[in-house]
Amino acid sequence: MIISFDIWDTIIKRKCHPEEIKLHTAKYIVLKYEEKLKEKYKDIYEILKLRDEIEAEECKQNKEKGHDDECQIIEVFKKLQKEIMKEEIGDIADELLKEEIEQEKRAIFINPEILPIFEKYKDLKKYCISDFYMGAEALKELLDSLNLPIKIEKIYSSADYLLNKRTGNLFKKAEEEIGITPKEHIHVGDNQFSDIEMANSLGIETIKTTKTDFNFVPEKGRKFEFDLACLKKENKLFNSGVDLAPLLYFFGYSIVEYAIKNKIPKVYYCTREGETFIKIHELIKKNNPFGVPVPDCDTIEVSRMATFSASLEEFSISELLRLWSQYRVQSMKTLFKTLAIDIKPYKEFMGKYDIKPEEDIVEPWFDIRVQRLCADKEFTEKVNKELKRKREELLEYFEKKKGVTNNEEPMFVVDIGWRGTIQDNLAHIFTNKQIEGYYLTLYDFYNLQPQNTKKISFIDDKNIRDNEVANMITLLEWIYNPGTASVIEYKQGEAIRKAKTEEMEIVKKYIMPLQEGMFAGAEIINDYMKYHPYEARETKAYVYDLIRKTKTNPSKELIEAYYSMVFNDTFGTAEYVEKDDKLSTMEKLNIFKCRNMLRNEMWKEAFIVHNDIEYMNTLLNGKAIIRKILGKG
Repeated sequence: MIISFDIWDTIIKRKCHPEEIKLHTAKYIVLKYEEKLKEKYKDIYEILKLRDEIEAEECKQNKEKGHDDECQIIEVFKKLQKEIMKEEIGDIADELLKEEIEQEKRAIFINPEILPIFEKYKDLKKYCISDFYMGAEALKELLDSLNLPIKIEKIYSSADYLLNKRTGNLFKKAEEEIGITPKEHIHVGDNQFSDIEMANSLGIETIKTTKTDFNFVPEKGRKFEFDLACLKKENKLFNSGVDLAPLLYFFGYSIVEYAIKNKIPKVYYCTREGETFIKIHELIKKNNPFGVPVPDCDTIEVSRMATFSASLEEFSISELLRLWSQYRVQSMKTLFKTLAIDIKPYKEFMGKYDIKPEEDIVEPWFDIRVQRLCADKEFTEKVNKELKRKREELLEYFEKKKGVTNNEEPMFVVDIGWRGTIQDNLAHIFTNKQIEGYYLTLYDFYNLQPQNTKKISFIDDKNIRDNEVANMITLLEWIYNPGTASVIEYKQGEAIRKAKTEEMEIVKKYIMPLQEGMFAGAEIINDYMKYHPYEARETKAYVYDLIRKTKTNPSKELIEAYYSMVFNDTFGTAEYVEKDDKLSTMEKLNIFKCRNMLRNEMWKEAFIVHNDIEYMNTLLNGKAIIRKILGKG
């Protein structure tokens, strides 16, 4: 007497639908070979669809040759490769099989239901009989990876014999080789027809296990099934962070995917928000959902202020227009703060041209006094020495701390956005490098873009960018604040930072609990993505919906964090940004005052929640309906 076992959903189960294992292999192909693929097959679903068609055709042809309708995965991969590649490459069938086996290992676990059966029949010799496109060698590797508490004498796979259980032929083949009759055979399996009815019809005793059903539709737009609600607890700020976790995680996921596809060896995250973003990269690298090596990552300590002065060739109107194109009104005091240069040694030059350091000058480039100042050779020589020193100090920092020099090796940087000014500054400094930047989103550029730059944004839907993100742009900066100081300059190969105590305290109170929730949620999502492959572009619809919900229906805890905001905006303005206090009771009752204040608020929903004036929503909704009727929105 012997006992045999089906493998899938009997001895082992998967954490996902079997087609998602195939989809992982399709994604592996796209990540590693995208530039060699025909345009149609730069889509994981098209590859999966074609693979299934090839499998069906292989089964059909084998049946016509007198076998059962079975196929062998290596033959499928060979034909798949031939169809999807636009050029000849070496045979990758074995490589694909190896990756699919590795993904199976990540996804499988021992079926708890089988353990009592193992124990009950511990004295019988045990075999496996499986209908599967992988042969016995691959199946043994999978079973061995789980350290089963039993010994399997032999595995009979339909792929090796081109016979299957559906016809009963694989049962017969196994019994013939083992040397037993059906009466000496017990079979355990989950498939009602193949494992139970067919086996019974041959006179084999059977035991049925439970089949697992998964919701899976192999097409774009399929829903995410991860559960973030399980993380929720009493801390409401933490819970708000959990809700925002997909925004943080999917941005990081898209960065890593882009870097893999484009063979980028290292991703540099710009401080300060990059200190938060890099944690997602590190999570993905540690618990890799891609199946291919994840690029290295590091932070670069930069800011607009620290890089701008170093990027200037000289103190001249043409160079300063890169700043003044954004800040059209500026005093000399603010300009020198932006350059991180002490203004005291230069006041006498300003006095010479009747310029008061605190005077706000409208469009400075047109002001005759500023023009004369910039033409003063003694002044420009003096300030240019400082600018040159700042560039040398920045270069020393990058070489000493990051091993980055002004050579031709490309550089890939990540920042939150919004115009990529830091990247532009670096491009003016590292003129021999091609510098590519990846951003949460981007807006129109103020300046002519350096030729050695390229910029990509994750949120690239114009409507979302302009109607949702733009209204709560300061929130998106605030929630990623790592609670560290801003870089203002470089000295002796070190980045010099400056912090505002109040900002650090508020970040600790409001933002850290929020980020704890985001990171906890990110871990849940990352674990889900290991077994359920998606392309980064598929995540955007989910992110856009989350952004809309956050804008229109923000939690009170999130708004409390938003209105606690204090952050450094020294570049260009020499100011710290602080949100306004709440309205008084009398002001809340004044509908005209509230309406006028709302007109000046970018994020109106936040203002309403913060001040408990929900009655204003009726006014906003009515206005929206009227605009819709008039065809204006």
